[in-house]
Amino acid sequence: MNDSSLFSNEPPKIEPRPPLGEDLLPPVEQPSARFIIQLFVVPALIVALIVAVWLAFNWLVRSTELGPDQLIQGIEQGPNVARWQRARELADMLQDKRYPEFRQSHKAAGDLARMLDRELDEAETKEGAIEFRKYLVRALGEFDVEDGTDVLLKAAKTNRDPADQKVRDAAIQAIAVRAYNLSKLNPPVQLSAAELEPTLLQLAADTDPVIRFQTAYTLGHIGTPVAVKQLEVMVDDPDAGTRYNAAVALAHRGNVKSIDTLTEMLDMNEQAGVRDEKEEGKQFKRTVLIVSAIDATRALAKQNPKANLAPIISALEQIASADKETLKKANVSPRVVSDAKVALDLLKAEK
Repeated sequence: MNDSSLFSNEPPKIEPRPPLGEDLLPPVEQPSARFIIQLFVVPALIVALIVAVWLAFNWLVRSTELGPDQLIQGIEQGPNVARWQRARELADMLQDKRYPEFRQSHKAAGDLARMLDRELDEAETKEGAIEFRKYLVRALGEFDVEDGTDVLLKAAKTNRDPADQKVRDAAIQAIAVRAYNLSKLNPPVQLSAAELEPTLLQLAADTDPVIRFQTAYTLGHIGTPVAVKQLEVMVDDPDAGTRYNAAVALAHRGNVKSIDTLTEMLDMNEQAGVRDEKEEGKQFKRTVLIVSAIDATRALAKQNPKANLAPIISALEQIASADKETLKKANVSPRVVSDAKVALDLLKAEK
């Protein structure tokens, strides 16, 4: 445009405007194949690639996973630095249903027992050594054979240092696990090591309440006349957990010596069993104790229909009629009400 056009006498030309809105939106076009690929196909391929990599990694891990026999060999011959981690891995692995035949290996149980026996004799009290013995004990307890029971008993009795408490506790639990596993074999096997009963009787009188607590549980799984007689004593133990374990074990055998302690467990205002719990855990623990006592009561009634359960029934009736305010004050879960009602109905139906 030249300067003269600025002074032209002709009116300026005005271009017609499109209808309102048409200048704001682009024209609608059919999506191209390239656009569809970018929007759908490419993300799908990325997801498929991620899944494929994960599956390949998972397969690689499983294909290189050590079996329990290789772990035992590694524990025996490998460096001492990571022994307790390998022992823990072995203990966890032996709980897996994939290894039922290995749990019946006399050789493997014997190898672990020799390792544990040597470690007990060395008496090292560093944390790594204690953890190693603890997990060896746990692993040895998972075997469905009696080999190594004598070493488990030795571990349960070894009390040279406060650090040994972890190993003793684990050893008593391991004896209970082994007794239970053997009882479930076909045909069932009774754990019967020569020092079993004498050792458990000794542990039942231990000054440590944790040891007595675990021993009561183990005696319940042993179930011999000697074990039952000791449980009848422990049902009056000054430690609440110990006497509760003893009462539940006796109830499952139809023994009426459990009635008074079961009644105590069913008392919503009883705090002995939760005295050492943190405030946020008291309701859960109290509820567990009541539910356990209800289950034990049903077992007692089934095993011994002639047992006089009047004190227990009275306690169950109080629970069954408790309102929300009473439950809140007692710090007990409302679920115990329905459990108590079901138990009362069953007990009345069996009479």
